[in-house]
Amino acid sequence: MGLKESLKELQEKEKLSVKREIRKELSKIRKHSKKCSACKDKASYQLKASNEYYCRDCALEYFGQLGYLKKI
Repeated sequence: MGLKESLKELQEKEKLSVKREIRKELSKIRKHSKKCSACKDKASYQLKASNEYYCRDCALEYFGQLGYLKKI
């Protein structure tokens, strides 16, 4: 393998690692930017085995306790 091929391979690997890091950061942002299903405020809790999210106030209002929900 020549020098040019080695440099191209190194550049491709670097591009892939940067893309991977960007995807990781975007998934973290998406995970922490969930909206409450009731009031559209920032959610802190998720209904177990569901895609419904609630802020603390709405969770207490609808469920009475936070045991049914998991903290996100």
